[in-house]
Amino acid sequence: MKSWSLRDAERAAREATDCFFIPKLEERESQKPGDLVKLHFLLENPAADQPGAERMWVEVRQPLDGKGYYVGILTNHPAHIRGLVQMDEIVFEPRHIAGIMIRKGDPRHVDCANQKALVSKMAFDEGALLLFAYREKADRPEDSGWRFFTGNEDDEYTANSENIRLCNVGWLLDFEPTLDQFIREPEGAAFERDTKDEPWNRVIDWSPRQD
Repeated sequence: MKSWSLRDAERAAREATDCFFIPKLEERESQKPGDLVKLHFLLENPAADQPGAERMWVEVRQPLDGKGYYVGILTNHPAHIRGLVQMDEIVFEPRHIAGIMIRKGDPRHVDCANQKALVSKMAFDEGALLLFAYREKADRPEDSGWRFFTGNEDDEYTANSENIRLCNVGWLLDFEPTLDQFIREPEGAAFERDTKDEPWNRVIDWSPRQD
């Protein structure tokens, strides 16, 4: 009996529109042999010390067929799921694809996509917008150095760590696609905008720490 199932990423995205983002449908339906996609493998009856799911990469071996199915192979070693091993064949649908690997050389590639950024919790309030961003020198390998704010925070607010959220950069790009305008900029960059409909502009009279 199979001890896992695939999460319906489309349904999860519909049910959590503010925190669960997936690639566009046209991308999920156009994967080619050799492409890597991220699927969420749900554990059946996980133990108290186990996660509810393992997020793993699958390499597409057969493109989408007339019935709407891909065939791929698992590229990861499952840590908790029994009866599933690396190189096992996985049959899945576009609705199961939670992420797509964008390789180096692709103009869409973002080097820091799997690193973290610090984001003001104000940015997740209803009606709030990210209006100011800068990239400082990171202290840890997992840190991208990016910092994002609404522009309404004062020093007291930002000094309180409880007001700052740690977010994956790739996740943020789905949350706010306009960040792609500058997310590849190096340390020392700073950008701002006045409204959601205006492009981001480089800040030239202020710069973050780079030492």
